[in-house]
Amino acid sequence: MKKNKLVLLKNEQQHEEDSEMIQEINEALSKIDHHYSVFTPELQVFEQMAAVELQKQKKKFRRDLTAFILIALFMMTGLVTAFFQLPIAFIFIQGIATISFPVYSFYRYRKRVIHT
Repeated sequence: MKKNKLVLLKNEQQHEEDSEMIQEINEALSKIDHHYSVFTPELQVFEQMAAVELQKQKKKFRRDLTAFILIALFMMTGLVTAFFQLPIAFIFIQGIATISFPVYSFYRYRKRVIHT
């Protein structure tokens, strides 16, 4: 019977300590809330950030598209020139490309399967 009373007293004491701890935590959080003010930006700020990001994306897209077109034109010019000037060189380039792409794809796939 004496043991039961001791256990009950310990539980009540622990409950009081828990409530004191909760009160201290709430006070500390209140101090933090008063010390640091919360600033909510206007909607215009977010709209402006979105517009700036959109402009950056458009600029990057244009740059990438220009680079792609220039490289494609350079390659097509080289291939057309090779076709009309040196048909053997054109056939050789086409043969290398035809063989190298499947080999490259096979090794990339194999490397990905091995790592996975």
